[in-house]
Amino acid sequence: MFDYIIIGGGSAGCTLAGRLSEDPDVTVALLEAGPVDKNILIHCPAGLVLLAKNGQDNWKFATTPQPGLNGRRGYMPRGKVLGGSSSVNAMIYA
Repeated sequence: MFDYIIIGGGSAGCTLAGRLSEDPDVTVALLEAGPVDKNILIHCPAGLVLLAKNGQDNWKFATTPQPGLNGRRGYMPRGKVLGGSSSVNAMIYA
């Protein structure tokens, strides 16, 4: 039995779990669907091209068909790894 169960080990989930666990009287479980971010492509900015195609660390979501794209779907890579999408963004800030 846990006091808190955090679903998703992305940036916010890990931070929240860490802060909650600072209290020794509180038990916290952090659940993440993906593995630890040991994939070398995660730690190499140039790895984004290959990582975006990789299903191991990426949920590979697609949008609904978009009228402005002539009915095509947009590609939405989302992190399936400890660290979430922050781990698979190739350190790009826009």
